[in-house]
Amino acid sequence: MADIPKGIHYKITHPAHKLWMIALVAAAGSALCIGTLAFFDGVAKGDYLLVAPFGATMVLVFGLPQSPLAHPKNVVFGHLTTAITGIIFANLLPVTFWSLGLAVGVGIFLMIMLNVTHPPAGGNPLLIMLGAHTSILFAFYPIFAGSCIIVLIALLYHALVSRLEYAWVNKPKEGKDV
Repeated sequence: MADIPKGIHYKITHPAHKLWMIALVAAAGSALCIGTLAFFDGVAKGDYLLVAPFGATMVLVFGLPQSPLAHPKNVVFGHLTTAITGIIFANLLPVTFWSLGLAVGVGIFLMIMLNVTHPPAGGNPLLIMLGAHTSILFAFYPIFAGSCIIVLIALLYHALVSRLEYAWVNKPKEGKDV
């Protein structure tokens, strides 16, 4: 059977199926999200929403949105858990090879035990300890605030642009062949 070209409505309302389209959709969503966080940081003239581990979060949230590791609770609470861990370690121990390793290990242990595993969040204790971020406020902004905004942007982006399944957005209807 010949491949019948689909109209613009079909293309807009259905998710990308070809690898290059999926990659383009992921890249555009990631660029939009990081650009938005960076814009707000620039307007506020501070580091309030953006940290390096969020770059790795983009891979999961926009590149692999159906992964359990990309779920909103994993993104938000995985980052928050490891940020608090890093801050506690930064306040209690000197920064050494063993304290850095221990902080990352404890953060991973806690994420797994709390069922909020998000691999990019494993970098937060390193960022926090090496950057000497000792205030608990760092866990709330940029970490908590930034990760909440990431999830919000991802939900909107996948609902309105990518049409890919993410969290509770674009779930396939039961009994319907997708």
